[in-house]
Amino acid sequence: MIPKIPKQLEGMRFNRVRAREKGAFEMGWQKNPYTYEEIVDYFPKENYGVICGPEVRVLDDDTDNKFLINLFLETFGETFRVRDHLYVKFDNNHADKIILYDEDERHMGEIQGEGTYVVGPGSTHPSGEIYDLRKDVPIKVISFEKFEEVFGKYMKKKSKVVREHKLIEWAGDSITDIPIGNIVSFVGLKDVGGGCYQGPHPYHGSINTGMNFRVDTSNNSWYCFRCSAGGGPAELIAIMEGIIDCSQAGPQCFTEEQGRELITIAREKYGLEVPEKQQDLGEVKGWANSVSITKLAKKHNFENCNICNESFKFQESHGMYYCPKCKFGGGLRKFAELISKKINKVPQEQRGSN
Repeated sequence: MIPKIPKQLEGMRFNRVRAREKGAFEMGWQKNPYTYEEIVDYFPKENYGVICGPEVRVLDDDTDNKFLINLFLETFGETFRVRDHLYVKFDNNHADKIILYDEDERHMGEIQGEGTYVVGPGSTHPSGEIYDLRKDVPIKVISFEKFEEVFGKYMKKKSKVVREHKLIEWAGDSITDIPIGNIVSFVGLKDVGGGCYQGPHPYHGSINTGMNFRVDTSNNSWYCFRCSAGGGPAELIAIMEGIIDCSQAGPQCFTEEQGRELITIAREKYGLEVPEKQQDLGEVKGWANSVSITKLAKKHNFENCNICNESFKFQESHGMYYCPKCKFGGGLRKFAELISKKINKVPQEQRGSN
């Protein structure tokens, strides 16, 4: 008996596929489809494809236990079926392809949509097997809202894994401004949105989830969920260089010796510069016109370096500070920010009149 294209596919769009093959061989098949009446002239001498879109969708289940097919049948009942392809139509004519993932982001299957096709019933697989019609019933129209309710948790968008990472050209005199991406590569981390990347810790790895390390490029910070620790560039450099353990990262986590070692490495490898305190600083601008940096330091008891405790050297005329041991310094605005951070760490009752 000569096989025929099922009547349920009347009104659909089709493309030509060579016998015992799966790929369309005509250029532009998406824009130049065949009608039902036209494609029957080529079948069964050739295979054919059923183009998906608003008129028909096809659930393609790639799970070992056919979980998606069973879930569909339990929810919506029988529909036109070819091998493990379930043919359906959404009541709102939704046409975009939907990819389905399990909770571990492993691929489960898809709902084929516009721009895709499936090999039609009666065609011959490259293995010699026939795309057999397993359920000769009408193509079911289902509620897209109900489909989202049932399959929604599998419809999440899979995170993009970073495949390429480029260093940022950077140089400056503040260690907190060193880009996190210049300290560790984001390759292999997942882009979870909002400038955040997540994956295994770059130093001690991840035993279970592979997602214990998170970077936030919007504020140049990082966090380790295993160690419940985090910080910025300084702490991450210290961990990657073996100066401290990841679990030790946090506010004021460096000894004087560790601070000096950290600054040295940051200058040698990560672009940290020594402030040019001897250069001609030019015209006095901004706060330096009205604020005395030495008086500000005395008022807030902040005359020593917060990293190594060495006495700062101040350039009063231009509102500059500098630590000769750490080779680190800056202007009034940055100095005020350091004081503000110090104040915020001190409990209210200990601040006194200052």
